[in-house]
Amino acid sequence: MVDPLFDAWPELSQLVAASPLNVTVCPPKADSSTAATLGLGTGSYLGALARNTSGVIVDDGWLRLLGGSSTDEGLPGLDQASAGTTGLLVVAYDVLGGVFALDGGALGTGNGSVHHFPVDSLVWEDLELGHAAFVTWMLEGATVDFYEPLRWAGWQNDIAPLPPRQGLSLYPFPFSVEGKDLSKVSKRAVPMSELLGMYNDIATQLGTDRGVPATWS
Repeated sequence: MVDPLFDAWPELSQLVAASPLNVTVCPPKADSSTAATLGLGTGSYLGALARNTSGVIVDDGWLRLLGGSSTDEGLPGLDQASAGTTGLLVVAYDVLGGVFALDGGALGTGNGSVHHFPVDSLVWEDLELGHAAFVTWMLEGATVDFYEPLRWAGWQNDIAPLPPRQGLSLYPFPFSVEGKDLSKVSKRAVPMSELLGMYNDIATQLGTDRGVPATWS
């Protein structure tokens, strides 16, 4: 039985402090209603992020873990990022437009497992991890190996200027044969909502899967 008085934030803060990666905790917005809207308490990492942050930027900006709502320039809240979806909860996205979401029935069994929608396949993959395990894994340094096929020499310099709501659009696309050599593709900064919407539309047209429509801007 979960202790209703347990606060997961101190534990999560320790993970952030111990991370081998460059991690930035975005300050919470005083009037954020994300936790209340989603019915999140203090005892989960989801609730801790929603109540104590407006997101966490991991590995020099490559991965963005979502939390409570922010300003128009900051990361979208968990509730905002999932506003255009049914049966899933978007919990993170990466700089290239890949998405991580909890399955609420749209992606499989609805057991809350974290699923990944990568830009090099456009097919949802079950990571077989709960949210807390996923966050822990990423903060402990998993991005280095997990994203190795999608990184190029000097990627840190390319993403350093990007604000939280922007990502990099790669062309030729990473899922194409021509787009596999990332040292040769063009890289353009675009709004993250545009990037997510583009991959959602392409996946729908190709019949691979349906991504995230991204109604926020």
